[in-house]
This record gives sequence, structure tokens and C-alpha cells, in this order.
Amino acid sequence: MPPTITVQTSTDGPREVPTKWAGQWLAVHRPVRRDGLSTAPALWTVTLKPLGLSGGEIAAPLRAVLALAKAWDTSAARWDDVTAAADATAWQWRDRFRDDKNRVRSGRPALGPRDLTPTEAIESAGTAAEVAAAVAAAMGAPQLTDAEAAAPYPVADMLPADRVRVDAVGSHGWPEVRWARQWWPVPTVGEVHAMALDSVAETPDGRTVEPDHPQSWPRLLGLI
Repeated sequence: MPPTITVQTSTDGPREVPTKWAGQWLAVHRPVRRDGLSTAPALWTVTLKPLGLSGGEIAAPLRAVLALAKAWDTSAARWDDVTAAADATAWQWRDRFRDDKNRVRSGRPALGPRDLTPTEAIESAGTAAEVAAAVAAAMGAPQLTDAEAAAPYPVADMLPADRVRVDAVGSHGWPEVRWARQWWPVPTVGEVHAMALDSVAETPDGRTVEPDHPQSWPRLLGLI
């Protein structure tokens, strides 16, 4: 018989659940349903044993989810700091654990509770601001603050004056660039940096193109 653990559910209270693997802090098992356990193939949950708190469903092969749980079933993860559900929101490894679950979902290996290398940080970045920050760190450049990444790209320094305006009605002072006989809001600094260094970019009218496409934002702004 596989070992069982107690899992807290939002509707039925505590439930005894058989596990596929159980370590010191973590266990892997099928997601809990009202009428039993999920039978969907390649769908698993990692639960913090002492509290019975589950960390969401992971659609991935069992071997990958087991590798994730084993990589995180270590004192370095500081699981003992999590003594209640509220503590989990302030847990120091919360974002990294969530990132590792996403890595496993996308077929990449879990990395465990450690700081990422510059390359790993770029891989794991989600928003344009996160990508820009990760790329800047990898290149040794000063990291953009959230405010810097969210600011409009400084087109007044890059383009002729007749192609830029900042006082259009309804623009709230956000700069716009004239392209294809229309005015288009300028992307943020973080978005432009991400497009310039990624494998895809956008045109002002929202089409997805390669970064060096003649109509991509990086090309229009003279970055490529």
C-alpha cells in the first residue's frame, strides 16, 4: 500500500489521500475531487505534508513531478517557515517554486531552491519587464526598476520630431509615433527591450513578427 497523507480541501475538510511519493516535507499525489481522486493522465499535485496544503495541479509526466518534489524536499527550501496558509504568501521561495512548477509544465527540469543563473532567469521571465531585467542582469547592465520598465520608450530622442507627439487628445501625455498614416502609442521601455532581445516582436498594429522585421517596434525605433 502506498503511504497516505492528510490533504486539506476547501469543501470537504481534511481527506486521506494515497501518494505516489512522500518525502520529509512534500508528497506527490493525484488531485483531489469531491468523488475521489482525478484519473486524468499526467495530472498531479505536490502537497506540503505538515499542513496538508496543496500547490495547484501540474500537468506533466509523473517522473518530472517527482523530480520537482525531490528537488524541493530539502531544508534549503525553509518549509518549516510555513506554519499556516498565510505564511506561504510571504515564504521566501514562493516565486521560485511557482516558476519551477511552470518549468515542469513546459517540459523543462526543475531547478530547486536556489538563485537562478542569468540564462535561467531569462528563460523563467514572464512579463516584458521581467525579461528586460533578466537580460540586463545577464549583460551586466543596471537592472531596470519597475517604474523604469513601465515608462514609455523615449522616442523623442530616437525619431524625427514630425513622427512623435505627446499631447494628443485622450493620450494622457503618453507619446505616440506616426506610422502607416496613423498614430500609435509607444510601447514601454521593458516591452521594447524584451522585443529587441527575444525571438518575436510586434508591429504597431499588433502583428507578431521577427525582431528584425522592417515594421517591428525594435526596427522602427532604430534598435536593430
